[in-house]
Amino acid sequence: MKKMVEKKYRINGVIVIVLFLLGGLMTACTDYQDEIDSLDRRVTTLEELMKKANSQIEAMAVLVKAFEDGDYITGVRDTDDGYVVNFKKAGPVELIDGKDGKDGKDADMPDIDIAKDDDGNYYWIIDGKPLTDKDGKTVRVNGKDGKDGVDGKDGVDGKDGKDAIAPKVRIDPVTLVWEISTDGGDTWQPTGTSARGKDGRNGNQFFETVSYEVTSEGEFMTIVTKSGQTFRIPIFKNA
Repeated sequence: MKKMVEKKYRINGVIVIVLFLLGGLMTACTDYQDEIDSLDRRVTTLEELMKKANSQIEAMAVLVKAFEDGDYITGVRDTDDGYVVNFKKAGPVELIDGKDGKDGKDADMPDIDIAKDDDGNYYWIIDGKPLTDKDGKTVRVNGKDGKDGVDGKDGVDGKDGKDAIAPKVRIDPVTLVWEISTDGGDTWQPTGTSARGKDGRNGNQFFETVSYEVTSEGEFMTIVTKSGQTFRIPIFKNA
């Protein structure tokens, strides 16, 4: 009888140990899965942030061109992040209206903006400094200047040239540092800004304000960049 009791205790002890090990294994698997899920969410967040950042850079370029071409707005639609603005010539662009980007709450990004220089042209700036290409030249937002008139005739309007480039941005998958390209993605330069931020103070914020107004002159949308560049575009509905 005593042997049977001892055998029963040994069996029960083994069961306890096995259950303990299985429990630890299950906890480890759960923790590991949580890490994988967290990594997947972060990768998705960074991918969405890169996509929105590039769309807003393109939107800035379109905005400058529309403003200089005398383009006008034919429709405005609200979104969760701002507006979709439809230009008569340029087509639709999405404008994020200056609130801290919710998609950027776990990642910082470089401060990309535009500024008008004394020559009357707009240039890209990054973190408060002029963006330069691989040759050290500042990068224009708008196209080349028009040619001077000859024999009293009007000059030819300038065409968009290679010096008018919308830069592209991405996050290096190894260093998690933002990179920028001024040649369509052929080469990339590190910006020095890590995407490992936590407060999202720069998340998706390209435009300071986007406002709509009705005046005696008509309806207008006023768009202000973070550097204070203001673009007031007329709205003509059903045009």
